[in-house]
Amino acid sequence: MMSVHALAHLRPFPPSFPSLACDSATLVDTDVPVTCPEPRAHWLSWASTSTSPPPVIACSPFIPDNLVEHLMRNKRDSAITTKYLAGTAITNGEAALHSFVTALVPAAACADYAWHGGHSAVELGATRDGRRKRARRIVLSTALHQDFEDGQVAETFFAVARAPISGQDLYVDGSFSIPTVAQKADDLQRAAYDFRLKRHAVRHLVSSGALPSLGSLSHPPWSSAQATTLLKRHLSSSPSVPPSAAVRDRCLVLESGTVLSLDMLVAAYIASLSNELSALEALCVVDEGGYAYTFSPPAIFARRLPADLSTLLVLCALREIVLAAHAPGPRAALPAMRLFALGTHLAALAALLPLARAVLPPHVVVLSRDNLFPAERGGTLAFPPECDGATLVVHNNSDAFGQNIESEAAGGSLDGVLGAWTDASRSLRRDREDLLDFVG
Repeated sequence: MMSVHALAHLRPFPPSFPSLACDSATLVDTDVPVTCPEPRAHWLSWASTSTSPPPVIACSPFIPDNLVEHLMRNKRDSAITTKYLAGTAITNGEAALHSFVTALVPAAACADYAWHGGHSAVELGATRDGRRKRARRIVLSTALHQDFEDGQVAETFFAVARAPISGQDLYVDGSFSIPTVAQKADDLQRAAYDFRLKRHAVRHLVSSGALPSLGSLSHPPWSSAQATTLLKRHLSSSPSVPPSAAVRDRCLVLESGTVLSLDMLVAAYIASLSNELSALEALCVVDEGGYAYTFSPPAIFARRLPADLSTLLVLCALREIVLAAHAPGPRAALPAMRLFALGTHLAALAALLPLARAVLPPHVVVLSRDNLFPAERGGTLAFPPECDGATLVVHNNSDAFGQNIESEAAGGSLDGVLGAWTDASRSLRRDREDLLDFVG
């Protein structure tokens, strides 16, 4: 069993993997006609002459290869507001494990995302002859937020139950196969399968390898407000203590009454973020400009877990990764990260900016996302001078059930805007033969 702190160690990627680096501040010409109202429609058509590479897929070592392919290929066309549906391929337990499988896509964006009373886009202009749209090169990360939209996915996956739960690896019997769609449609078979996936996660994420029963908790569960206060205090006052140690054997009770293992939840944030940053550090190296990381917690996935608490868990994961980089020697942590921009649409999120500064290395510029896309520039990207040549990393805030980036309306969500205005949907096409060429 790997220790929770060990999950934070960033790993190398093979030298054969393609670079993700690009200069996001410099606009490039595309083959999208200026008369095309939605670049996605052009890029997914036979009329487009441009090419899109396959994604780099960063996944935790404990996720089986066949499950990685299943999650990448078998999403629905769209899954807005829905979780598992009878007759579909991805269960709620599989969706929870998708947070440990992140695709990073080199993409061309003909507009910057903006919020103007709703999800919108700021176009980046036309070529000199006025016939084609211009774009900036970015990296789109599909890193999934823990899905607390309702009680079906993350709330169930991290829940402490009436009976203790012992972790058990999926390969305990020598092999792992994914049930068929028909088998998953049977409620009893699906429940048993999802519970098996949960036991696998407990085995690899929980320091003790097991979850206690509700009747045998070592400490009373924290409320969301208590957890927020205590995690803020820990990040402010205990810089050398890994957050995973501070939450060991601790639990969190949601307003719904569900008790979650905070130990397991923090470990999940660490594992997920270390996947993404491993790829970015290896494939956006500082000699090629490094990368500018943006993070905006979505309201939809924070209905059961407050957005400021979920953001605090990201900062805990960052602290863990920075501490892991310094052990056993004084190596630089996150050398390729040039900037960290946090969405601060809520006052509670803006209040977390000083903590972000406290957990990140001194060389990283920390600012509000609003300052990265300032109103005086019309809401388009404005890198500070320290970030010249950097790769902009954005997130599409999608879920695990649907390939919404191919189908969602441009005004429906961040997912819809980035799907409509970038060619990422072509890189992520589920029928691409090379979709899984770069899994690390």
